[in-house]
Amino acid sequence: MPKPPLSDATPPAPVVAEEAKEAAKKIWDTVKTVVTIGSRTAWLELTNPEPALEGTLIERLKVESVTMPKESAFWITVIAGIVLLVFALTGNWLFPFLATVAFLVLSWLKWRRPYFNALSWTNLGGLLSKQVPSWNLKVRTDKGEVQVVAYGEASGDEPQIGDRVLVWGIFDDKAQTRLRAWKIQTVDATGQPKGQPFTFQRLFPLVPTLFFLSLVMSVLSLLLALFR
Repeated sequence: MPKPPLSDATPPAPVVAEEAKEAAKKIWDTVKTVVTIGSRTAWLELTNPEPALEGTLIERLKVESVTMPKESAFWITVIAGIVLLVFALTGNWLFPFLATVAFLVLSWLKWRRPYFNALSWTNLGGLLSKQVPSWNLKVRTDKGEVQVVAYGEASGDEPQIGDRVLVWGIFDDKAQTRLRAWKIQTVDATGQPKGQPFTFQRLFPLVPTLFFLSLVMSVLSLLLALFR
């Protein structure tokens, strides 16, 4: 008897295999993109971040003594470090590995908030209510005016009203109208630096910090698991 014809709804095996191959290639390309861009973004955020804005300084006010704001990101980092260390010392690599993957994806998505200041180590994330100087600035950019605030003792050349400046920091809102700064560099008309940068205690974005912390703990846990 003649064989019944194949259903039109069933694609030939070579077509199915080719589609599976293409799908696997797309997944692999996505993974490579996330790993490459995510890790590079996290590294640059901690070692060589780009300026957050460029504009003209139009207002400047120094307050001699304010209470350092509380920074929950500091305690999140401390607690996460303790938890990851416990898993690493017991040779349990799965949790640190999953944490590394999660923070890698968030770095790829360029999550920068929340953050903490290096001063958090001396005032326990703001719990000690330490009094520090504060600089409140307003910078006019091509997109509008931005309120800039910086805390702590500063060093370098203080910018003057009317100066063109580059500002390093992290925006506190999605509309990018409020910026917490840690470095301000005056530039000339050609964009070249003038004088020494006006610097404060460095800001550390939480996600890149936790990415490298979990990565180190993942490696440590794997090494301990191998030698047990």
